[in-house]
Amino acid sequence: MTLHLTEQSATLRLRQGRLLVELDEQILAQLPARKVRGVVVWGNVRLTTPALAFLLRQEVPVLYTTLEGQLYGQAIAPQGLPPEVLRAQMQAQLNPLPLALGFIEGKLRSAISVLERLARQFLVAPHLQELRAALEALPQVPHLQALRGTEGNAARAYFGGLQHALSPFGFTGRNRRPPTDAVNAALSYGYMVLLGRTLLALHLAGLHPELGLLHAEGRRAAALAFDLMEEFRVPVVDAVVVGAFLRAELHPQKHSEAKGGGVYLNDTGRKTLLRLLEARFAQEAQHPRGFRQTYQALIETQAARLKAALLGRESYTPFYLWR
Repeated sequence: MTLHLTEQSATLRLRQGRLLVELDEQILAQLPARKVRGVVVWGNVRLTTPALAFLLRQEVPVLYTTLEGQLYGQAIAPQGLPPEVLRAQMQAQLNPLPLALGFIEGKLRSAISVLERLARQFLVAPHLQELRAALEALPQVPHLQALRGTEGNAARAYFGGLQHALSPFGFTGRNRRPPTDAVNAALSYGYMVLLGRTLLALHLAGLHPELGLLHAEGRRAAALAFDLMEEFRVPVVDAVVVGAFLRAELHPQKHSEAKGGGVYLNDTGRKTLLRLLEARFAQEAQHPRGFRQTYQALIETQAARLKAALLGRESYTPFYLWR
């Protein structure tokens, strides 16, 4: 399980094989320490040295983020990656297009599936047409820069379709840094949660998260994590956020606040979205190859399959929502 530490000024302690979350000498939560596979620290939460040392010895990554969902650091045990894996990752960077196409194919197929469901209530046909055209054109994309352009145009069409459903909540398209409405605030926060799960999956697979194929590399940028995330943004985060607003589980007035020139989820909104996302990670879905797993397991499966593809052991099949 992934432990999200959201209670401000709380402390995570290790005591007799259990991790305890304490605030003002009161125990807020406790769980068996060895069941934790990842920890996300949201804002001002302290980890005692014994707790952090235990997590590092167990190779459990600890991510540190702002309350608004910006990752600013991580603690993780030194990982000696096999030389053949590093060589394979660097070799793939010489011709990244085949695998990068897979990431975008998965994203586009899931986006089409989401808009097809919304088409029963909202006028999204022109946006669906653009997405289908982009998917059909993928095999003819000549190089990585062209693929990025195709993905950017498809993303605008996709979020344009979502606007028809989410405009009553102030959504006029995707924006960030800072988000300017509650929907964008929820999307950004959700993507941060997904990034944590994806980094964990790459760690378990033994892949270097900064050696990307689709996304540009940068200082301390987990480019490969952003690559793999593309397949799961729509089925995990977008599907949850869209459904939460349409079902009134999230509402701008109740679950967001304006600050620092942007709009962010408030404490209630963050806890609500985390609860919904955790339920989604535990939900089963069918992989295009026919087997079923929880979304959390599927992310880890795709990381393992990506490693196998990099090593030339099997072809890579992207994950996407079945219509």
